[in-house]
This record gives sequence, structure tokens and C-alpha cells, in this order.
Amino acid sequence: MLLCGDLRGQEAKVRTSTEGADAVWTGQKVTLVVELLAPGYFSGAPSFDLPGPQGVLLVPPVDHPVVGRETVGDTDYTVQRHELFAYPMRAGDLTIPAVGVRFAFKRAPLDANTIAAAMATQPQPLEVKTPPGAEKLGQVISARDLKLEESWKPEPGRTDILAGAAFTRTVTFTAPDVPGMVFPPFPTGDIAGLGIYAKHNLLDQSDRGTMQGKRQDTITYLCERPGHFTIPATRFIWFDLAGRQLRTNDLPARTLNVVANAAYASTTEATSEGGSLASTSRLWWGLAGLVPAVALACLTGWRSRLWSALCVLVAPFRPVHLQTLNPTAISNPGRET
Repeated sequence: MLLCGDLRGQEAKVRTSTEGADAVWTGQKVTLVVELLAPGYFSGAPSFDLPGPQGVLLVPPVDHPVVGRETVGDTDYTVQRHELFAYPMRAGDLTIPAVGVRFAFKRAPLDANTIAAAMATQPQPLEVKTPPGAEKLGQVISARDLKLEESWKPEPGRTDILAGAAFTRTVTFTAPDVPGMVFPPFPTGDIAGLGIYAKHNLLDQSDRGTMQGKRQDTITYLCERPGHFTIPATRFIWFDLAGRQLRTNDLPARTLNVVANAAYASTTEATSEGGSLASTSRLWWGLAGLVPAVALACLTGWRSRLWSALCVLVAPFRPVHLQTLNPTAISNPGRET
């Protein structure tokens, strides 16, 4: 166990150690134990500044700390024991980087003033191995009782589907001690003729030191035109820590046979025609308004007014850039807790 911080008496300290760091596989949880020692009494909750991923993903504490008392030399300390989770995402000699921590304490319970402490944990080395058989698979998650499930609403069948229909697919990853952010985003891809819209949720739950990680992706497929479409099959491979072997979860391919829908086509065409008529109408009204504006500018001789009039009249015909409906990649959660 390593001791960091100011070593003078009556000063706050931090201790760092790891649990479960022997024979670590890629994607396996390692517990980083951080003990904060305050020469008196803590005031408020501490803040952890987590560094960005450097081959190791760090997750902040999910439970309240265990609090105790300890005497070091002649000084009595209040001790908070926090557990952070580290997930090595590749094999090799890695390091859990230093974590900044900030907290405040009082020398005595009734002191009005607090003392601020800022320090960092000691970096912790890790020797990470690739699970047997996964050398060519890329990133692999190591877990126990991992589940991958999907549901459809409505369920795609063999019957014809009218254009304009939509299907909602829910894909759920769950596993103990694996946070939802570790699971990969479910691939949606692009399929011509299908509008594909995705939403992602992290639904982790923690109870008395046990975390149940959960990631849920909801994908909506909108049938935009007639045709025969195939949503490809998906395979997910992970390493079972209990059985010490690779496991495979397969989601089958789905086919959608979409036929013409007169009601959907007429609605789409009406919307398109309505937009064209509106644009034409705006153009004629704009030209009609342009004539007096130019005449006014010529009579007054003010070029600035002519330019302003032209800008106002041309504005409705500038292209409108719509925000994309496709989701962007999910960023890591806030690094400060």
C-alpha cells in the first residue's frame, strides 16, 4: 500500500491500492481503493478528477464511502474508503493513472473554517492479458453472466409491410460489475430505403457495493419506399470469467418486404408539391417587392439602403440547413464527480 500527499503531521493524506489486479484479462474490472485521511473531520463530499482513457477506463465511486478512525503516530484521522473501478481495454503493461482528489476538513467538529486539501493517488501498474482465443477479435469484455437481448415492436414477420410503417428494436446489454459505458454501441449502419434513428441509454444500478451495468439502444426503422430490405445479423463475443472461455451471442438477420402504400405516397407527394408552390409564391412576391425597393434606393441615392433592402428580400430564399437526425457518438461521462 502506497502513501501519498504531505507527510508532515497534522496534514491530510491519501492511500492507494488495487484489488483483483492479479491475472487481469482485457475488459475485466479492477478495483482501485482510495483511502482519504483527514486529521479531524470531513466537511462535505470529496471530488475526484478522472483522467482521460489511456488504455484504462476509470469509473468514479458508485456507493457511499466506508468511514472509520485511525491513529498514525500521534495524530487521529478520520478515514474514508472509496472504491473506483478500472477497466483495461487492451492487453500489455498498463498503468492506472493518478487520480486527482479534492476535499475539505475541520480540525474540530465545531470549527467554523474548513481546510482544503488537494492531492493525487499513486499510479498503479497492471499486467493485462488477452483472453485465450481472442487474439484477433479486437476489444473483448471479460465478465460474468453477461446477457445480450433484443425485442421488436412490432415483430417483423413474413407478411408484406406498407411503406410508411415503422419498427422499434430494443437491444439491451447487462452484466454484473460492468458499467454500461463499457458495452459497445449497437451498430445501425445505413440501408437505402430505410430511415434509421437510434437512441442510447445507460441504466446502471448499484446496491450495497454491487453494480449491475446496463446499456440499452433503441433503434427505429422507418420504411420509406417499397422494396426488399435485409437488416444484417450481429455477433457479439465476450470472455466468460467463470467458465474461462469465449462466449458468443448472435442476433439474427431480419427481412422487410415493403409494398406501395397509396396513402403514404399521396401524403409525401402533397407535402412536396405544397413546398414547391409555397417557394414559387414567395419568389413572385419577392420580385414584386424588389421593384419599389430599388426605385426608392435610386431616388434617395443611398447605396446602403439598397443593400439592406436586397438582404431582407433575399433572406427567405437562402437554403435552410437542417440538423441531422442521426445521433453522434456518445462521449464519456463528466470527468469530475
